[in-house]
Amino acid sequence: MKRIVLLMMICSVSLVVSAQKNTPKWMDKARKAVVKITTYDQDDRRLGEGYGVFVSETGDILSGYTLFKGAYRGVVTDFEEKEYPVTHIVGADELYDVIKIRVSVPKKVSFLQIAAGPVPQDQAAYQLLYSPAKEMNFKQGTITEVSPLKEIYSYYQLGFPLENGTVNTPLVNSNGDVFGLAQEDASGKNELFYAVSAAYTNSLVQGSLDIFNSTYRNIGIRKAWTTNPEDAAIALFLLSSQQDVETYQATINDFIATFPTLPDGYRNRASFYVSRKAELAGTPAGQQNYLDMAKADFEKALQLTPKKDEALYEQAKMIYGVVLDDPELQHPDWTLDKALELIQKAIQADDQPVYHQLAGDIYMYQGEFENAYNSYMIVNNSDLASPSSYYWASKALENIQGSNIGDMLTLLDKAIELSGTSAEAGPFLLERIDKRLMLSQYDEAIEDYDTYYYVVNGQVNDTFYYLREQVKFRKGDLEGSLEDIQQAITLDPENPNYLAEEASVYTRMQRYDDALNSIDKALVLAPDFAACYRLRGVCYSRLKKQDEACEAFHKAQELGDPVAEKLIKDNCQ
Repeated sequence: MKRIVLLMMICSVSLVVSAQKNTPKWMDKARKAVVKITTYDQDDRRLGEGYGVFVSETGDILSGYTLFKGAYRGVVTDFEEKEYPVTHIVGADELYDVIKIRVSVPKKVSFLQIAAGPVPQDQAAYQLLYSPAKEMNFKQGTITEVSPLKEIYSYYQLGFPLENGTVNTPLVNSNGDVFGLAQEDASGKNELFYAVSAAYTNSLVQGSLDIFNSTYRNIGIRKAWTTNPEDAAIALFLLSSQQDVETYQATINDFIATFPTLPDGYRNRASFYVSRKAELAGTPAGQQNYLDMAKADFEKALQLTPKKDEALYEQAKMIYGVVLDDPELQHPDWTLDKALELIQKAIQADDQPVYHQLAGDIYMYQGEFENAYNSYMIVNNSDLASPSSYYWASKALENIQGSNIGDMLTLLDKAIELSGTSAEAGPFLLERIDKRLMLSQYDEAIEDYDTYYYVVNGQVNDTFYYLREQVKFRKGDLEGSLEDIQQAITLDPENPNYLAEEASVYTRMQRYDDALNSIDKALVLAPDFAACYRLRGVCYSRLKKQDEACEAFHKAQELGDPVAEKLIKDNCQ
């Protein structure tokens, strides 16, 4: 028995000696690129432990997606047992269970080059295992099968078993270049294992729309920016509605650190400081400080952007918005005059209609209606003319003494024409109705009411019917007036004004008994409704019931009705 044990020990030593003798020269350097990775959940509890490999001297690592699913923190331990925090998720693919991460390293680290192309079948493969000790820890075997993975990438089958706990360790070719990451045999036989392309894993990046992808949303660690600045800027914008204040502030700062010469980051941070200042600082002094920082970011963006006019416009628009939101704000750099100064500089740099639109809005708010009108008309004479620009030109003209109502109507006509049959036309139609009534254009006003009903798909309230009833009443369309006021009563039966109006219509129609019935209902709801008593008196007078009429007139006078005294003189002497 002792001879057998001794023989086994001798054979074992012979294998190790043979392995050491046949170890590739690059192995000692290559093994230093293998790392251990520990991940933690949202409550900082240990989530999992696995392996990966450095593929760049600046801290890029390839590993397995499963290890990071649900993780909010990760720590990488190298061969010297030094620890590095995971700072970013660069790219991931949940289907193939691979991920590319980035860690913060104080200096260059040992890493493996990615194999230039797929490794052929029957070629030698080395599985590098993590070892903090100085001895080399690896397994050697042969690639038994190569399958297509995606595009130019491959999936490999290895002809030797996978040791437990060595998933995601690197597979390298005879030149010491990494070509795959170890993955288990899905069959569970453990007679052989597989490797997913390292080149594919290294190619993974997060696209601008991947913030909505569950693959990335399932990981709480910050995601790296795509190398395309335009896509990164889109992602930054989209993240503003996905993250809380603290997280998004860190996101913007990270964007600026990644793209320090891109003006988008500074503009976005300025906008963020302005819009979220109340959440960022609880005191007025603190909020003023964020406005100062926003101004500094705007100035930095102005330095970096080739189109100075665009940066000036953005800043002017932001200042205008702040003043609208907080008219009591006292800050020398956040005033309407400052916004106007900036937009005028933008116009001088590039005379764009959109800049005149903002200038018109500022003038309008300041009460400088002629300047506002002139600015809006520049817009209206351009290809940027819109329902809004015509509407506000009309409102500016309305406030200029001596202006013609017909000119205001012409502008409103254009606003409605450009709006078509959409609900956008609704407010413009109501505005045009007001102008038509000033000119006693009752037919046209009723037509506008009908059009309004159409563009809002009949989604109107009792007030609509009451207002249209008033116009029909003034026109003399008593049947139409009665129909509308009764519709208003149906929608709000507890409104005594509607019942009084119904009584008034009945009175004009000489339906005095119906009018008295409506008056009685109104007085139940509002016993001190003076006008109802006056109207009751008129009805009784028309019915030749003078005693009842005079009683009603006196009650109206008692309640303060201004017309009652004359009615008493005419009917009760």
